[in-house]
Amino acid sequence: MKASFLEKLLERAPRVEPAELQTHLTRLAEEKGFLETLFNTLQEGVTVLDGEGRLVYWNRAAERLLNLPDAIEPGTWLLSRSLRGPDWKSLLQERKSSSGSLEVSYPEFRILQYALVPLEEEDGEGPRHVAVFHDATRERVEAKSAVETGRAEALTLLAAEVAHEIGNPLNSIHLQLQVMDKDLREMAGKPADKVRQSLEVCRQEVRRLDGLIARFLRALRPQTAQKLPESAERVLEEGLSPLKAELQDRKILVEKEVVPGLGPVPMDREQVQQAIYNLGRNAMQAAGEQGLVRITLRREGDFAVWEFRDNGPGIRPEDLPHLGQPFYTTKHGGTGLGLMIVQRIAREHGGELQLQSVPGKGTTARFRLPFSERRVHLLEAKASGGP
Repeated sequence: MKASFLEKLLERAPRVEPAELQTHLTRLAEEKGFLETLFNTLQEGVTVLDGEGRLVYWNRAAERLLNLPDAIEPGTWLLSRSLRGPDWKSLLQERKSSSGSLEVSYPEFRILQYALVPLEEEDGEGPRHVAVFHDATRERVEAKSAVETGRAEALTLLAAEVAHEIGNPLNSIHLQLQVMDKDLREMAGKPADKVRQSLEVCRQEVRRLDGLIARFLRALRPQTAQKLPESAERVLEEGLSPLKAELQDRKILVEKEVVPGLGPVPMDREQVQQAIYNLGRNAMQAAGEQGLVRITLRREGDFAVWEFRDNGPGIRPEDLPHLGQPFYTTKHGGTGLGLMIVQRIAREHGGELQLQSVPGKGTTARFRLPFSERRVHLLEAKASGGP
């Protein structure tokens, strides 16, 4: 309708009085201003591209989503400079509607959905396309969080059932050991002393298994972290304490370096102990018999970092992104639950778990927690509603 009105105005221009022409031009300027305001209030990024993929028009949302530099001129900026991945030039040459999604890591992580629609060619303008971008980060993160929550609930139920089934025979073994200890009191001599020593070892192992089951259930069960200022070094020692005997049995060399004066870190002590135990056990198992594990505790900016480095076989690059998913593991007989628990603990504390590995040279895991407590949230909800 606007084009038709403009065409009629141009046809009548020689016969239109100056005052009437001024009125019509004012009306066109007002409509243009209204449309620009409307486009700039949209949350979706709207762009117009020429045949080479250069931006000839864009709104403010597109500036934000595509991280466009200030004061660029129309027709000077290629879309491929902002969004790499799709072959934009080929998509434009096909002159077909297309859509998809892609991940953007700079200046912040985003998941963008795009729709590309060809426009009818006009004289002298050449082929053009409209590209619309929608920020789907929040929806994807919420969907992923819902899936993870469902998995965790299912695993908690499974773990509770398994723990119950294991707990019953452990109780029976413990009772039988008490009966055997009572019978041994009526015996004397070196043979009886050796049996008593063996019984004590069995009792210690039963208590250790019972503690592991309780710790595993606490780690899997969703719970709010109760954060208090704690010594990062003391929590490291407490988390590694259950592994000392096994490290000695496997003759694994442990090199430990703790930077002094770190200060307290807000944390749920039991949860962080569990994370340290899982990471230490992973490093120990990866290093193998007579292997080497380096453990470092230091400060990186606003974060305390517990680092575990082993000299094991390493992890293939294609496996790294999947670590932390339930039942995805590179270890024989593993479950993949250990890293899943560590990731959840890190998120609840406003921290993160970083994994690096070089096949044949070993793996490095960094557990990072902030020194100051942070509010853990995903993305702010967009304001809705109209004027």
